[in-house]
Amino acid sequence: MIDKSILFKVSNSNSNDAKIKKVVYELDKSFFEKFKKESTNNEYLCICSGGTTSGCAKDNFITVDLRKNYNQIKFDKKTGIINVGGGVLMNDLLKNLDKFNRTFPIGLSTLPGIGYILTGGISPLSRRYGLAIDNVISVKGFFGNGDYFSLNEEKIIEGEELKIMEGIKGAAPFFTIITEIGLKTFKSYPIKIFEGFINKNELEELIIKSEEFPPNMSIQWIFSDQIYIYIVAEIKTEKDKILGEKYTADLNKYSSLKIRDHKSFNNVRFFPKELNLFELNSNNHSEVISLLGNDLKNNTKDFITTLSEINISKPNKSCYVASQQLGCESSKKNKYSSLFIHRECSWKPWIYASWEKDNYEDKNLALTWMNQSWNKLKRFFPYIHMAQLHNHLNSHKEEINLAFGNKLENLKLLKKFYDPRNILPPL
Repeated sequence: MIDKSILFKVSNSNSNDAKIKKVVYELDKSFFEKFKKESTNNEYLCICSGGTTSGCAKDNFITVDLRKNYNQIKFDKKTGIINVGGGVLMNDLLKNLDKFNRTFPIGLSTLPGIGYILTGGISPLSRRYGLAIDNVISVKGFFGNGDYFSLNEEKIIEGEELKIMEGIKGAAPFFTIITEIGLKTFKSYPIKIFEGFINKNELEELIIKSEEFPPNMSIQWIFSDQIYIYIVAEIKTEKDKILGEKYTADLNKYSSLKIRDHKSFNNVRFFPKELNLFELNSNNHSEVISLLGNDLKNNTKDFITTLSEINISKPNKSCYVASQQLGCESSKKNKYSSLFIHRECSWKPWIYASWEKDNYEDKNLALTWMNQSWNKLKRFFPYIHMAQLHNHLNSHKEEINLAFGNKLENLKLLKKFYDPRNILPPL
């Protein structure tokens, strides 16, 4: 086993504690050929771009760590396009863009790598600027068969390259390793945030209100022993300013909400430390499952009741349910198709299950709670956002089917042709 304290450290404690077989930092054709010769039929590569998921390293598996040698960032002032390496973190992306008064719709955390983008990429700005994958214009990397590729969406007309690009947008980890990606960026504008602790009745009211929000606004919340919300409003146009004043007057009735103004989305950091949920806890392991569904409307009260039941039954204080809002621009199909097929969905809740590492009884309790919670929420949110890979869990097959639906056969064909030995995470 390798000395991970020298070679490998990630923010996800599951992966960081894995007894890794080997870490690889550089990719070329010879690596794939060597891996094919030396690997067994049931061995595949784990890929680390940011290191926030439990799947980027596993016991006795090889991890390809892109962070060291694929961390280049190049911004083109004329086009507004930024090209970043496969190992660039979202924090570094925003820091670079901030120099040019530009931004990109990242998620609630600055820790992930481009895996966040390639699996869909849901942001508080998605209602105005679409999903992260909608802003991908070019990709470079290797297929699982070892062949190098370079694709630019503007130069693709039709044929096999179009199918590959469709698969990369939403399902890249199953048949490719992306070493560089080109992204459209956006001019930065001020952000107004309404945030604070609220009660269940207030959450119900605010969910109903939010389903009528304009495209420049979104809500995100976390439901644990306490409930915390963020309402994010980008102030870009004169109409945004007028609506901002209207909603400020309306939201002032929630006395616990604070209003904070930020120069740019790049400066926003989500969820307060007192929640103790996004602090990196090296003593805990965790899994996350992300769901998708439509507006709750008349089912909102029933949904809040279900959340309360889930919270009461959680095995420890580190387990919770949270949600992000979609809709508006994210519901529109891009010029080119993708494997994020549930465009009609306006909510992405996720279930976070955590336990004390090496405590197998605790782990079983947490994962059982996660699956039971998922079953309770399915009637509201019937689909899956494949933000993390769970091929090590019993739920993997069902998740795959609910994530890709009628496009799953297309993905299987891509994998069969471009990763015939299944050296990348299996379907």
